[in-house]
Amino acid sequence: MVAALITAGCVGDDTETTTFTDDGMEVTTTMPEGAEDQWCPVGTTWEAVNPQTGESMTMEITGTETVNGIEMCKAMVEIDPVVDGIAKMGYLWTEGGESVIWTNYNKSGNVYSKVSMLDGKMSITAENGEVMEFDMTE
Repeated sequence: MVAALITAGCVGDDTETTTFTDDGMEVTTTMPEGAEDQWCPVGTTWEAVNPQTGESMTMEITGTETVNGIEMCKAMVEIDPVVDGIAKMGYLWTEGGESVIWTNYNKSGNVYSKVSMLDGKMSITAENGEVMEFDMTE
């Protein structure tokens, strides 16, 4: 009986899990109890799997980080298999969505490329290290 409860997720589990299919992908989200109304629900996970190919993408919200005095929610995304040299992505965003940072990493864990939108300025760092900056307020 205990094994059945653990398998069903009823023992010590304060999370809500939802599974659905979208464009042929099986998507599962898991959110800690009470996190529905939070803008940065730490511990929330999202996983999409293509059952035909085995390709998958998982994301976990890991906490907050302050960048240039701006509090941002942080998530890590893992991709399997590696796509276009990208194995993992770090994603940061503000509550209102006006500031975001995407950092792409290769399979060795090194920064591959980065895009940020902070204080009305966009910055793109390409895989070769070239940086382009744009003022979005003009």
